[in-house]
Amino acid sequence: IMARYGICKLSVVPMRKEMSHESELVSELLFNDVYEVTDDKYGWLKIKTLYDSYEGWVRCLQHYEISEEDLNKLLTNDKYIVNELVCMYNNNVLTFGSKIFEKCENSISLRKVYDPNIMVESAIKLLDTPYRWGGKSVMGIDCSAFVQLCAKVAGYKLPRDASQQVTCGKRIDNLSESKAGDLAFFKNENNRITHVGILLSNDKIIHASGKVRIDTIDSKGIFNKELKSYTHELAVIRRMS
Repeated sequence: IMARYGICKLSVVPMRKEMSHESELVSELLFNDVYEVTDDKYGWLKIKTLYDSYEGWVRCLQHYEISEEDLNKLLTNDKYIVNELVCMYNNNVLTFGSKIFEKCENSISLRKVYDPNIMVESAIKLLDTPYRWGGKSVMGIDCSAFVQLCAKVAGYKLPRDASQQVTCGKRIDNLSESKAGDLAFFKNENNRITHVGILLSNDKIIHASGKVRIDTIDSKGIFNKELKSYTHELAVIRRMS
């Protein structure tokens, strides 16, 4: 069977867990994200993104088919990435981290070498972005998409979920040895990694929880001043390099 491919031609397209609008949002496609179609039924397509091999269902109505030849051209093209919150491009409102194949205002070349300073700058641009489970845009983002997009702009390719991201980079044993741009991962009561944020220093973290916010962190975890309590228990720190 011939492989089928698609490209996202809309600003943002929801990826669902099952073939239904009521189904959980697992992630979102951003403009020019490319994917493989792995199943097709009842007006829905099961897709696998080429960037991070993430799977979910999208509506056929939001699918734009491309040939393998076109796909290969796109993959070898120069790529630019939107590094402002939003930008207008050919009548589309593009959100931070979207990819385009030509230089335009508010975009930078996709970096080949990781720069932790850009990771931190990107994170601060997204301050106060509302939290949304499965979200990847400035209208709503979850903790791991926030980190993945900042890393993408900074030149590091991370997987989609915190539980996958924790396998990247190298372990830093102590918060006191951490640097700005390091990732801190947090666990639930079953020791599963359920949250991630970007360290701004060894006592401040930026993360998506309710919204993208800056909180204090110590060896126990994240302390929320408004709630006067710890909200996330620290598991491990990793350095992308």
